[in-house]
Amino acid sequence: MSSLYTPQCCNCKFCMSSPYTPQSCNCKLCKSSKANCFTTPPRPAGIEPQPQRDTTAQCLTFPLRPGTPEETRRFRKSYFSEPGSRIAHPGLINDLKRIDPTTKYGVVTTGSEHVPEMLVSGPTTEYQRINLAKLEANYASHKREPLGKTYSRGHKLPAHTQRPEFAFGMSGTFCESAKELLYPSTSARLRNSEEDEAQYKRSHGSVAPGEQKNRNYRWEAAKIDPAKHRFGVKPVSRDGTEVAEILNPEMNESVLPPAVAPQHLEDRRTLYDHLGKPRHLGAAETDNLPNNHVFGVITQNSDSAWLCIQGEYSPEEQQPDPDLGRAVNHGWRNATADSRLFGIPTIRSDIPAPARRSIADGQNYGDDAKAQVLLYPEEFASSGVANAEFAEPRDEKYLRELFHKIGHGVQDEDFELIWKQATNTTRYTQAGQASIADYRDALNDFLEAQGRGPAALQQWQSRVQSM
Repeated sequence: MSSLYTPQCCNCKFCMSSPYTPQSCNCKLCKSSKANCFTTPPRPAGIEPQPQRDTTAQCLTFPLRPGTPEETRRFRKSYFSEPGSRIAHPGLINDLKRIDPTTKYGVVTTGSEHVPEMLVSGPTTEYQRINLAKLEANYASHKREPLGKTYSRGHKLPAHTQRPEFAFGMSGTFCESAKELLYPSTSARLRNSEEDEAQYKRSHGSVAPGEQKNRNYRWEAAKIDPAKHRFGVKPVSRDGTEVAEILNPEMNESVLPPAVAPQHLEDRRTLYDHLGKPRHLGAAETDNLPNNHVFGVITQNSDSAWLCIQGEYSPEEQQPDPDLGRAVNHGWRNATADSRLFGIPTIRSDIPAPARRSIADGQNYGDDAKAQVLLYPEEFASSGVANAEFAEPRDEKYLRELFHKIGHGVQDEDFELIWKQATNTTRYTQAGQASIADYRDALNDFLEAQGRGPAALQQWQSRVQSM
């Protein structure tokens, strides 16, 4: 054997080393045994499986669809479906590839008027208007009919046409207005004659309630009295059977007999689903059955629907359950008063507020503003001044300095009267005290009397001194 192979006779270090030749084998086991290390190895047991084509990997792996050849692809619509592709005739696609895409066809023109200049409707500046007027001054139409003036044809009108009261045309002789002609009033209709009333009925179709329509037939020519004449054919028979013939047409020989309908049509009418009636299935003769007839067999069970709905409960079963309203398990009873409230209140008025509240403390300790204050804030809330500050009692010096700083300083004798009126008012404070609101009302009375004149001011002083 010229090829080298690994011996398979034993597992010694000599036989497991590879490669070996017959001259280099020093295995004692091989030399002592009859087997030869370099003989052909035995054939494996069993049948070697041949690879099959229908494997799971092959079933799940699909071959790729062959693409369209390039020589035929340009003839398909999908060739131009790519974004930015240029649509061209299939016969020119190969030629366009050899042409520079930036090539421009046509003749390059010289500079001319551009689109923005052509879209301008007229001159926008005074300089452009002057240039345009110079350019149009040479036209005959501009000389004959300048802009803003009418074309003068050289006509000379008579002198009376130059008067302001002159008007062309003929004056009308009608005194009725257009509104009266289109919408005549009721009073005007009453004043009209019978011919006008008839014409209005004919044109507008307006008749009085309950009035019979008169078509102006000439009854005299036909020798007919409309009050007595009756239209129709007079009955020939005199035996008084006219009503009977109407109710029974078969008695009248001139009336055609009724046509006999086929049987299947009559059956269809009988078996048709009539509105408000049960469907006729033809299972039994139901024509002679009473209206309260009930189909089916009476059940032998004594339990009726009423009994199933109401139930049969003994007095012991109807008693309330022992666990109704209370717990029966020992250790799980919550016996408490009805006025007890569980949980933590939103407004923690039960605990004192901290002396220094943190910025991150959003708890309401009962000192926060109510929803009414947020929805309807006070007049000076944005400045941090509450309405209660205006009703607090103030001393005389504080009020005089406050109003003097805001520009309402008064003389000493006037201040004494204003202070007297403010202290006698009990609207905001008690008698003998004055607040900002009291002093403001008294000052308004003084300024109002001062504005009306000396007489009103003297009257106000007398009224305050008498308090």
